[in-house]
Amino acid sequence: MNKLLILLIFIGTGLLLFGCGEAELIPEYISKESYYGEGYQDYTDYCKYFYDEDSIQKFETHNNFTLVTESNIENIKSYFENFNGWVEHQSYYDNYDFYYQSQIKEGDYYYIVSKEGEKSGDSLYGKYDNYEVYYVDLSKCILYYIHSNN
Repeated sequence: MNKLLILLIFIGTGLLLFGCGEAELIPEYISKESYYGEGYQDYTDYCKYFYDEDSIQKFETHNNFTLVTESNIENIKSYFENFNGWVEHQSYYDNYDFYYQSQIKEGDYYYIVSKEGEKSGDSLYGKYDNYEVYYVDLSKCILYYIHSNN
């Protein structure tokens, strides 16, 4: 009985630690594609969440998401540019189809979580140490999720 309980705790913890985004951060979606990088502590993930024209509109009033404006486009692009350098070494690279130079545009929505260097002086890559970016492309009805922890 104790072994079963330990196994269930281990599996539950693994599901919490490894997954594409956090379900409570985004509205319900129709389907998704998930691509996970290899590694335990340093890993790179890419997911796409698909919506229809009605459900994608929920991001307009969602508390976590911000409207993309001309003033924040370069910051958003910088995360995807960094991610491109990491994702090209992943087994799922052929499935990576987000073109940040043309897809990031005013009127879409985004949410960025950046955990720069957990301890003082611990930052090797600055804001790119550990981040998650959720990008909502309203015209395609897709939420793109990227995560890099290096």
